[in-house]
Amino acid sequence: MTQSAIDFRELRRRERQRVRSAANTTNTGGSASDVDLPNEGAALQNGAAAPSKCDDSEHSLAPYESLLPENRFSEDAHQIGDIQSVFYAKSFLSPAQAKDVLSWLQSCPECTQTSANPGTGDNRQSEREESIRHNGKWTRLKHARRKVALFDGTICKLPPILQRIANTLVAVGAFPSSLPPNHVLVNEYQPGEGIMPHTDGPAYESRTATISLGGSDVIFNLWPRQHYEGDATTSSVRPEKHPPSLEVILHGCGSLIVFADDAYLNHCHEIREVLEETTSTNGICGNDVRGGTLIKRGHRVSLTFRHKK
Repeated sequence: MTQSAIDFRELRRRERQRVRSAANTTNTGGSASDVDLPNEGAALQNGAAAPSKCDDSEHSLAPYESLLPENRFSEDAHQIGDIQSVFYAKSFLSPAQAKDVLSWLQSCPECTQTSANPGTGDNRQSEREESIRHNGKWTRLKHARRKVALFDGTICKLPPILQRIANTLVAVGAFPSSLPPNHVLVNEYQPGEGIMPHTDGPAYESRTATISLGGSDVIFNLWPRQHYEGDATTSSVRPEKHPPSLEVILHGCGSLIVFADDAYLNHCHEIREVLEETTSTNGICGNDVRGGTLIKRGHRVSLTFRHKK
């Protein structure tokens, strides 16, 4: 199958390009006002430092004890909706684990802007150099308004707290041991913020797991990809005349959604930019079949785990 999906890395690159002209006027000191995560308390109690440097220690970390029944990701218990490769668990991380993760993320540094202009020759940063500069740091996507932090295990080993979650995802069966998560993208959403319909693209194996923290619920939508004949592109615009294939309420209390295969390759996913929304009453919401539930949006942090090729 031809994987012509929108690569999320490419999406982030385009967003950065749109604000290149403004980058030179940005305060290079990285003021604290640009990193306004809520104060969730002290840093991680387990002693994991902020990932400003690569941790070269071995990550033979015991998995967390998840809240899944029998600590296993059972397809029968957690399959959701009519798409065969979408699974959801409302309770995955415990409240204490979720608080620890949020507190640790608060301690991560901000990636300051550089004064160099992108160009050719020595002034052009390679994609890898750019990834290294941003790895383990908060970066504000000004065009998209939200803030992200990237942890690329192909560049530097994942920090222990993220590696332990990755080990947990393997232990419960959400990822195969042969293709464990090695890439984590953290998104911080303020009330009303979302993300346009997109796919994660061919840079990753066709499986994604997202953990929601911060307390706010959102509606996660899956739309069929819109292919254009004779063009190797995929529509990133929501098909307004058609309902999504599936809605899922993502609870912001340590929930887990995993989608793979058909859901990954043949569907776009999105979170709408609204302050409140209501689940559909036509039965397409996998965990609210009757529909009509009002979801008021607040602060949310998502951690998306994937295996980068």
